[in-house]
Amino acid sequence: MVKKSYRALFIDVSTRKTWVKEYPIEEVMGPIELGLKIHLEELETWKKPVYSPENALVLGAGLFAGSKLYGSHRLVAAFKSPLTRGFHVAAMGGAAYQFRLGVDAIVVVGKSNKPLILKLEDPGTGEVKVEFIEIEEKRLEEIWRGYKGLEGVYALQEYLSDTYREFYEKYDGRSVLVGPAAKYTSLGALASITLHKGKIDWGSEDYAARGGPGSVLYRAHHVAAIIYGGAYDRSRDLPEQLRDLKTVNQLFLSIAKKPYVTMVIEAGTKYRFNPKLNTGGTLGGNYPHLKTFTPMFNWNMIYLPQELRQRLHDLIMKFIWEPFNREAIETKSWKTCGEPCPIACKKVRLGRYKSDYEPYEGFGPFIGVFEIHEAQKAVEKVDALGFDAIETGQVIGFLYDAMEKGLLKPEELGLPRKPFFNPEKYNIEYSKTNAELAVSILEKLAWGENPVLKLVGERGLRSAAKILDILFEDRVKQAGWRFSDLIVYASFGEEGHITPNYYWTPGMVAPLAVLGRYWTLYKSVFTEPEEYAEKAFTRAIKEMWSDNGGFCRFHRGWLEKTLDKILEQLFGLKDLDGRYKELYKKILEYQDRAGAAPSFWDSRKVIDYLAFGAKEFGNEKWTTLFQLNKEKAAREWWRRFNEKISDLLQ
Repeated sequence: MVKKSYRALFIDVSTRKTWVKEYPIEEVMGPIELGLKIHLEELETWKKPVYSPENALVLGAGLFAGSKLYGSHRLVAAFKSPLTRGFHVAAMGGAAYQFRLGVDAIVVVGKSNKPLILKLEDPGTGEVKVEFIEIEEKRLEEIWRGYKGLEGVYALQEYLSDTYREFYEKYDGRSVLVGPAAKYTSLGALASITLHKGKIDWGSEDYAARGGPGSVLYRAHHVAAIIYGGAYDRSRDLPEQLRDLKTVNQLFLSIAKKPYVTMVIEAGTKYRFNPKLNTGGTLGGNYPHLKTFTPMFNWNMIYLPQELRQRLHDLIMKFIWEPFNREAIETKSWKTCGEPCPIACKKVRLGRYKSDYEPYEGFGPFIGVFEIHEAQKAVEKVDALGFDAIETGQVIGFLYDAMEKGLLKPEELGLPRKPFFNPEKYNIEYSKTNAELAVSILEKLAWGENPVLKLVGERGLRSAAKILDILFEDRVKQAGWRFSDLIVYASFGEEGHITPNYYWTPGMVAPLAVLGRYWTLYKSVFTEPEEYAEKAFTRAIKEMWSDNGGFCRFHRGWLEKTLDKILEQLFGLKDLDGRYKELYKKILEYQDRAGAAPSFWDSRKVIDYLAFGAKEFGNEKWTTLFQLNKEKAAREWWRRFNEKISDLLQ
């Protein structure tokens, strides 16, 4: 039977009540549409505090979960973000593969008096039983601090595996859980570790992290973990063409004139193995591609001459890229995120360490660590404590920059010394010190142990920097730099922000509804704002195809050529671009009502990031405009980009 509705299980952790609500797929066919409908229309969270019990944490699968389409088992979170202050989305790979429940999404509302573990079970009937298991806060913290030699999310998962071993073994279940970062900061991620009968499969774990969904789950609802497992066959709700690879192949031959697996492998070359570069995965592919545009030293590479950036990039290639290839590519230690997939994008070093570009960049060159084994120490710590690695890497970079410029003293952060953060005098041996200091900061940040770190962790970089500008006014005058001018971020309203993914491109800070994800153009180009806006908007719509569909974006190469045809042929759903254009318009409506609409940048470094980008990317007209009046040029580019987005939504 072809699926006609999207089913959501609401869980009120205050009253311990649950109910199922069905939405016709003509209105809701994925977690983003569900999340926005709940937040904009049903609960009106735009007028409520971020940590209100009504800030629903929506966690859902896409319409194709249970099918034989590769990459179709991402679990997507939708929520009001404590960082942007608006509607936000985050996603994790593979976590919907074991979401064998008779619902498509769960919606957590209310707040439990004590920390809670939710256990969801479906014996195969389509009816989900929810068990509310309280855990003492002291015991939860004890587990996070250490259980069987593990810490944070890994320790909590090991504890759950021991405690509910029978459940995990019966259903080959999975969990979504948080670490201490979710309790003490607004930077908390949702973690999900691939399990085999309850045992951790190291290297294939994944995180829905951007925007602080873990912090919402814990601080708004007091939920520390969600365990789920079942025997419900999701494929029975799907058209028969999607139930086995033979019929999927026939479908693609009719739609795209190519065998399905061929399209998947071709589209995923970068993430699996690129024979031209003799490497694979995001880390292997990005560093040779980005070259001297690689973010380094808290974005301060934008101020450096080409020859110095080249010398630093040479260190990356020698001490990060080459060891990565030896330890992950040559050994062919490749895994998936937990669902069957020929791309096997998880490149695992030394049998344990999943090595993706963004975390290793954020705790590598971005904070002055150019040796992969030193960066590994900080990456493992940030993952274990349950942080958003992208945002938190930029927190560390900000703090290092502030110490280098004399705005903060090491002892004010509980550190024994300053990091080595002068790129002109940098030596590879400094990687060890910078990584060790990062680990120390992460521990203090996660547990709220230092006043400055607590301020940054709770308020986020943009708001915290403005407060620090006031607290340390004399130092700001002496240094000639505000704290606020050390950060690159997209601005929302008066307080909201999110730091960019690690790419030097205007698209990562442009006035768009949702950033910190790839809902934008992220190539290293600088064009007229109208042209850039049009391309960024087109890219945002296509990325929404993937996210609302529960698809991994590493499969976008084949997905974007076929998804609209599949939906029309099998589900009768037409005009996918038109549907997502309306969805985008509603997201902007929510942001506007929440006071979190895109706003002009209030950091000097963001404007420099654009001005130097125009020069580096070869735009002579805008380089001249920035030289004549930097802020005036930035305001014009921002205004014209924003107006073009408005025009596109008419």
